[in-house]
Amino acid sequence: MRQLSNRTGDSRLSGRDLRRRAEAKLQRERPGLVPAHPAITDQLYELRVNQLEIELLSEALQKLRNGVSSNCLNRQNARTSVYGYFFLDALGRICDATVSGNDTVHERRRKWLGKHLHDCLPHDRRAQFQDFLDEVFATDGKKSHETRLDAASSKKMLGNTPPEYVAIEAISDKGRRYCLAVVEDISARKAAEENEKTNRAALDLLRHTIAASRNEIFMFDADSLKFTFASNSALENLGYTMDELMGLTPADIQNALANEEMANLINDLLINKVGVRKFNATHLRKDGSLYPVEMCLQLLEQESGASFIAIALDVSKQAAVESQLRSIVESAGAIIWAADTHMKLVYISDQMREILGYGAEQFIGRTWHDMLGMGLVHENDQTLLQEGFNRALIGEQKVANLGFRAKHADGTWRWLNLNMTPNRMMDGRIGQIVGVMHDMHAQKLIEDELVKLNHELDSRVQEEIEKNREKDLLLQRQSRLAGMGEMIGNIAHQWRQPINSLSLILSDLEDAALFSECDLAYIQTAVAKSKTIIQKMSTTIDDFRHFFRADKSPGDFSLRQVTDECLNLVDAAMKSSHIEIIRNEADVIVSGFANEYSQALMNILSNARDAIVARGRGHGHIHIDIRAQGDWGVHTISDDGGGIPPEALPRIFEPHFTTKEYGVGIGLYMSMVSVEKNMKGRIEVENRADGASFSIYLPKARSGGNHG
Repeated sequence: MRQLSNRTGDSRLSGRDLRRRAEAKLQRERPGLVPAHPAITDQLYELRVNQLEIELLSEALQKLRNGVSSNCLNRQNARTSVYGYFFLDALGRICDATVSGNDTVHERRRKWLGKHLHDCLPHDRRAQFQDFLDEVFATDGKKSHETRLDAASSKKMLGNTPPEYVAIEAISDKGRRYCLAVVEDISARKAAEENEKTNRAALDLLRHTIAASRNEIFMFDADSLKFTFASNSALENLGYTMDELMGLTPADIQNALANEEMANLINDLLINKVGVRKFNATHLRKDGSLYPVEMCLQLLEQESGASFIAIALDVSKQAAVESQLRSIVESAGAIIWAADTHMKLVYISDQMREILGYGAEQFIGRTWHDMLGMGLVHENDQTLLQEGFNRALIGEQKVANLGFRAKHADGTWRWLNLNMTPNRMMDGRIGQIVGVMHDMHAQKLIEDELVKLNHELDSRVQEEIEKNREKDLLLQRQSRLAGMGEMIGNIAHQWRQPINSLSLILSDLEDAALFSECDLAYIQTAVAKSKTIIQKMSTTIDDFRHFFRADKSPGDFSLRQVTDECLNLVDAAMKSSHIEIIRNEADVIVSGFANEYSQALMNILSNARDAIVARGRGHGHIHIDIRAQGDWGVHTISDDGGGIPPEALPRIFEPHFTTKEYGVGIGLYMSMVSVEKNMKGRIEVENRADGASFSIYLPKARSGGNHG
């Protein structure tokens, strides 16, 4: 916005200055004005600042009007004074002169004679002056010319301080050899004209600013009360044209109550002359609809008569915001309060009665320190609250979740949760502390109950963990016993042939003795064969004993070597069941517990043998495949025993689940625990065309690889 100035006063208004002055005035009027609800801060603040801007504009308007009137009066009273009389020839040379304030002694006048009067003028004005002289000598009658004198040149030539502006009236003689030029001082008149021009420009700009204002601004005559002016915003909001409004008075656009109040304020202003009167009213639009406004009324006195300027601030949005805020506060289910920087309460919501049984009026004007001293806060929670207040007062952005106990009007203690936020003024200083207290008594009771239940649950969980640990130990023991049973069966298969061989050797010795064929050499040969057989049986026992030895720590091992050891133990059992083992020759080094894995592999091989035998075909095949797949070593055991029933497949690894008539259902469960829990691998099972296929994935050893 261009600057508005008034040379008659000290008032200078620009858009930026106007905003700054309005905000400064607002802070002086209500230093703690910071709305408690952040969502409405901007709207309420802007409404009030706009109102103050218009008040400042109206004051400037009054000053400008007064200035224009004063300048007009000064212009009327400003009499021009004759500065001097000069006789000039056609070239402007001074033939004789009399100058105000100069002596007329011969010596002084002699210095003027022959000088050119245009030497007293600025260079850019001299040609115009010569044109003026030419016109004077060319025509009859008096001619006039206004110009400005050069101060330095005039003083040097004429010997005194010349005026700034002069009016020259000249007339030539009949012979047109000379002319008489009367020089008048018009500096005062020029200054008055410049002031008037400036003030009228500022007044026009101020009128334009007011007309374009977002607020409704009216002017009406103090005698007839008819409107003489309305801003564009006023016309748009009311629905009238300027011509339509000119025939109306404020009574035509206001409710009766507002008209009565305005009449009293008009009389008051006419008596006291100064000041701004404020009141609330309801405006009536042309279409019959109503809207609330906040009015400011001021008297403007001019030469042409007195007028009133009225500023109407449409507070429909403010009313809606206040209604919204009330709804928020009422529906919040919390106590909302505001306190000054001394923690003195200036506002408490009505929820104080609903939550704690006290009326808000009992605490307005009291400080939080008073409330602590009254025993309204549990003694164990007072330090917590005091520290929270101190944090808010030093400017901490938000103090949240302070749980404390407050005394209800019935004497019981209620748990509340307090959140506080400091609200700052325009200069950055804290103006208010706003707090919200939620009733969390029921929640606190539930939390205490949950803590108790959690404690009981922890105890129950520990009990269940201990029971599960005992169950796991029992399952491990059962698995070990079952494995030992399997091993005893395998030992029986492994020993059956050596025992038969020993029986044959003994029978042969008996026959040799009966037929006198038994000599020392014959006996030594039989003994040697028997020792070899017994040594093989002892080795079998050592192999089975090594099989059940527990691993103390994980290590790297060969899948092919583990397979070899397991097949050596079940070789006799497989052959007796007419089962052929088909293997590939690849190898992968993996990481884990070798003996645990051997027992898991033995479990799967035994299940495959049992499935083939149960199928009753008299023979079968087991395929063993070892391969590397990414970071895994994969061990796949497939059989042609008919597969696992589809309904049993999802539960095959559950403890105590079995598809065998006399099974205990712990072998595959323990195999899964060993592979997945102890060795961080996984075990998968699926049915193929003619049987089941188990794939065991174990992490490859870091330094391991494939071995052919």
